[in-house]
Amino acid sequence: MEIEEIIKKLKVAFEKTEVKEQVLDAYWLQLNLNSGIHTTGFCFSASEIIYRLTGGKEKWLIKSINDPKDWNNGTHYFLQDKETEEVLDITSSQYTERGIVIPYEKGKARGLQRVSIKAKKLIELTDLGEL
Repeated sequence: MEIEEIIKKLKVAFEKTEVKEQVLDAYWLQLNLNSGIHTTGFCFSASEIIYRLTGGKEKWLIKSINDPKDWNNGTHYFLQDKETEEVLDITSSQYTERGIVIPYEKGKARGLQRVSIKAKKLIELTDLGEL
């Protein structure tokens, strides 16, 4: 499946209340519902799904900006293409729509071991197959 199709299906899932309730923890669910910004709280699970379905460690670095060490807006995850260094952050609107600039340059690469429970649940609730 092409990355554009994966992103499209994830964005549709972000808008569904039942997906939010099953994937997001209580803090991020409340922030999502209060802000009305559907991408809020999905950064890790969405990044993990894209990472695992489109090349994994051969293609991507999964990076995080840590709260409160790097900034005070909640820990945030995104992908960076290893070859082009381009950032892919399909949940950036959770910050940009609130006027917050994301300091991608502060992101630190991290590894992924096992498939997370949140990513398993999110992919299960979309039409993207399995991780």
